[in-house]
Amino acid sequence: MTNIQVKKVSKYILWTYLVVVCLFTIGAYDKLFMKTESGVSRLVFYLPFVALAGGLLFFYTRLLQKNGEKGRRVIGAGFFETIHKYRFLIEQLVTRDFKIKYKRSVLGVFWSFLNPLLMMIVQYIVFSHLLNIRGGVAHYAIYLLCGIVMWNGFNDCSMQSMRSITGNSALITKVYVPKYIYPVTKVFSASVNVLLSMIPLLLVTLVYGLFSTPRLFLKPSVFLLPFGLLFLLVFCIGMGFLLSSLMVFFHDIEFLWTVLSTAWMYATPIIYSLSMFEGKEGVQWIVTLMKFNPLYHYISFVRTIILEGTSPAFSEYLICAAFSAAMFAIGITVFKKCQDKFILYL
Repeated sequence: MTNIQVKKVSKYILWTYLVVVCLFTIGAYDKLFMKTESGVSRLVFYLPFVALAGGLLFFYTRLLQKNGEKGRRVIGAGFFETIHKYRFLIEQLVTRDFKIKYKRSVLGVFWSFLNPLLMMIVQYIVFSHLLNIRGGVAHYAIYLLCGIVMWNGFNDCSMQSMRSITGNSALITKVYVPKYIYPVTKVFSASVNVLLSMIPLLLVTLVYGLFSTPRLFLKPSVFLLPFGLLFLLVFCIGMGFLLSSLMVFFHDIEFLWTVLSTAWMYATPIIYSLSMFEGKEGVQWIVTLMKFNPLYHYISFVRTIILEGTSPAFSEYLICAAFSAAMFAIGITVFKKCQDKFILYL
């Protein structure tokens, strides 16, 4: 990258960090101003952490600029250079995938709003009134909608990214482009639907909250929703790397994943709550096992923000980040080891 481009990247990094700090401070203010058992405000620990992280980022951007001037590489510079070099292609692929999804559809992009609402209505009637398995969950409609939006986002991202390499075989065999761009752009295009689905979720919460008992209001914690979506996005990118690699060598993975994802959906508390298992003998292992389900943590993260109007526990941020980082590391490792053989099977 040129010196001007490096300066732009550095500016974007620092501004992004500033936005993240502002969103977290506003959304988690209630937790930040709480006092620990020793009577010390958590803000005392938060501010030095923010200063330290900001200082490290500033040092990294300065290192990026100095080494960029001398033509040296820094960790992460290759990623930024690839994004900048192929930014037009990434934009075109994301736009194409999003348009194809609603091609010849009468309602078009409106389905991103309508689909989760219709699913919520059907599931609410079936599981709340017919089967009565809501388990005493307050605001069950919003509880359902949170789970549906997050699960649909994950399922859509994984299904689209799985076909990213085989579906772009014509481009891969003729034009050189870093292959990891294809699963990433598929996840990006699918994540647009997730963002659009958050709009009806928030609107329904506003309307539903006015007529519910007890009342449900949107609080400043909604500023923390981008964190939950970011954790899910990184997890989906890692899953996309893994599935797209397997899809090249084993086409049956597409059919197998349909079965696995369905099982995963029912193993995730979307339509039911873990409170159903409280006090029952012989089923506590289910609650313990659920802690190893990443989607359970991502969905609970969003539900805590919307239904409880507060920030999730700080440990939940670490757990969600750990699952996302682990999945991304596994996915990118498998993808890098397999990508040179893709051309032989396309």
